[in-house]
Amino acid sequence: MRILLFCAIILFSVSPIFANVINVPGEYATIQAGIDAAVNGDTVLVAPGEFAGSLFIDKNILLTSAHGPDSTFYTGAIQFGSSIDTTCKVRGFNISNIFPPTIEISGVSPIIESNKINGSLSISLDNSNAIIRGNIIDGNYTMGGSIIVANAGYPIFENNIISNNSSSITDGWVAGVGIHFDSGIIRRNLIFHNYAGTAFGAASGAGIFKDPRGGCEIYNNTIAQNSASTYRGLCYCSGVHLYLDQYDTLVVFKNNIVAFNINCGYGGGVCVYNPDSVTMDWDYNLMYGNSNPDEPFGPHDILIDPLFVDTASGNYHLLPNSPCIDAGDPSFPLDPDSTRCDIGAYFFDQTVGIDDPGPTEPYQFALSQNYPNPFNAQTTISYCLDKPATVSLRICAITGQVVANLTDRETQTAGEHRIIWDGTDRRGASVSTGIYFYELYVDGYHESKAMILIK
Repeated sequence: MRILLFCAIILFSVSPIFANVINVPGEYATIQAGIDAAVNGDTVLVAPGEFAGSLFIDKNILLTSAHGPDSTFYTGAIQFGSSIDTTCKVRGFNISNIFPPTIEISGVSPIIESNKINGSLSISLDNSNAIIRGNIIDGNYTMGGSIIVANAGYPIFENNIISNNSSSITDGWVAGVGIHFDSGIIRRNLIFHNYAGTAFGAASGAGIFKDPRGGCEIYNNTIAQNSASTYRGLCYCSGVHLYLDQYDTLVVFKNNIVAFNINCGYGGGVCVYNPDSVTMDWDYNLMYGNSNPDEPFGPHDILIDPLFVDTASGNYHLLPNSPCIDAGDPSFPLDPDSTRCDIGAYFFDQTVGIDDPGPTEPYQFALSQNYPNPFNAQTTISYCLDKPATVSLRICAITGQVVANLTDRETQTAGEHRIIWDGTDRRGASVSTGIYFYELYVDGYHESKAMILIK
């Protein structure tokens, strides 16, 4: 009797945890079927492969690939129900769609993170506080629109790479090919090689365009080599265009690099319409090499070459002698290397040696699937670095909460590294059965993978 009672206790304590992880296509053939079977708090875990069909997410779940966007491809549109909040996450897919928008968010606020998104107009937000972070949004095209459109709400765009997107139209206004928004936070994004073009209309702000009607915070971004052109119309600045009015609240623009943007009309890299209508906190930016002369708006703005590593290969990291290093707003939090905030999306890690000539290309690394997986007592996480780098590796629960820091801003040599996790948290206590994510951060880049702990 005692044995049966013990088994019953184990069964009832473990079964709900297993029920919370829904495998596609292992248990359900399609992603939508997995979503339909889930309840709030569940995880829909998608194996590598190619999937298609429209998705409707009406529950606060984690929809994630098991091995990241390089092996899990989804073609179709994604929409969200009316009860969604930031506990709903879409993570780790290569998402494409022929017909815009690829991801449509209206009146709700999910998190879209660590995806590769391409095809047409990528993300449409309306009255949303969504968080868009860690995505690569590349190679999209839309006729006369923008790649990311945000109306109302106060969304957050952070740590994204938005590049090689284009929008053109014969007659009309093309603005904000990268991000077109009216309010929100834009921080630590790399926005480059985006193009806005029109024959007889107006083209403006190929990187970022802000409509009036709300405040914004734009800081620590690198906005470079975007272009705007017109045949017989009007052309304004190709980098950032802020269109302000009396309904805007505070506008913050700090620690940004705006460089090498090209246009055939008015303005340089940055154009601000009606700046006296709002309170502006504008300072500690670098502007250089844009079409038409740049003028500093803030007392600590600088007009000098930012000294990127190699723009030809898309490497916008800073060289060791860059004027952006330790030149950001001193009131901002310190960089991860405990030095003053740098200007731009990528900080220069001074712990790896200030006198080092610097990398010739972005850090390359490979994160392997943990082994064994699923695991019981412990598992090994392996990764490979192509050059010395500052590395952080952490374990997160499906809620996003950090469970353990296996290494924190540690300078490591090139080559293969292995770290064992014994299933304990930061206090040394054993964690419960469930799905966890291990996240590797290398010089501003990051990658994550899922693993399952069974006890």
